[in-house]
Amino acid sequence: MKRYFVTGTDTDCGKTFVTNQLVNYFSDSAAIKPIASGCEYSENQLVNSDALLHQQQNHLPLEIVNPWRFRLPVSPHLSARADGASIDVHKVADYCLNLQLNDIKKLFIEGAGGLMVPLNEQDTWLDFLKLTRIPVILVVGMKLGCINHTLLTQEVLEINKIKCQGWIANCLDQDMLMLDENISTLEAKLKYPLLARTNYGSKISDICLNSL
Repeated sequence: MKRYFVTGTDTDCGKTFVTNQLVNYFSDSAAIKPIASGCEYSENQLVNSDALLHQQQNHLPLEIVNPWRFRLPVSPHLSARADGASIDVHKVADYCLNLQLNDIKKLFIEGAGGLMVPLNEQDTWLDFLKLTRIPVILVVGMKLGCINHTLLTQEVLEINKIKCQGWIANCLDQDMLMLDENISTLEAKLKYPLLARTNYGSKISDICLNSL
């Protein structure tokens, strides 16, 4: 089973939407969100709305889709601390590497926030990737500032020798000035391919998805 880690240029760049679109595109795929904060109680269990979308799409138990759940809508390390818990990055890595699902050939693993979001006092998602070496799919939320955020993310990935499979342009604002020019600039400056583009909540448009 191929595994891909879906990260983004920042929070609310559209990782969950894009991940769901990838699962819709690939009939032999599924998605999980191993760590989620901002959960609310429903039927005596904590539920995260993003993870719930994956669970409903995949028809998998929530415990498989989202095993680490915390209440406060803040960084995972702070949310876990507020719940009297801590996140062991090695356990998260082992879970994501060893999870097996019947008839699934591609597993998309959605992170929380961007690469440098803390999971505990020492580790970030970058440390998770150093442990797992799972290739990255980068979701770029197309908005003012995205070029800087994207190039900084590329630099972190390169310095740490983390493979990036490609990036997806998630067009958040149909009124963004020079949207196509921004995408062209990123295509010229990034060292990995543009896999797809989504336009304002519409279905994903395949550019190079068959490379996955």
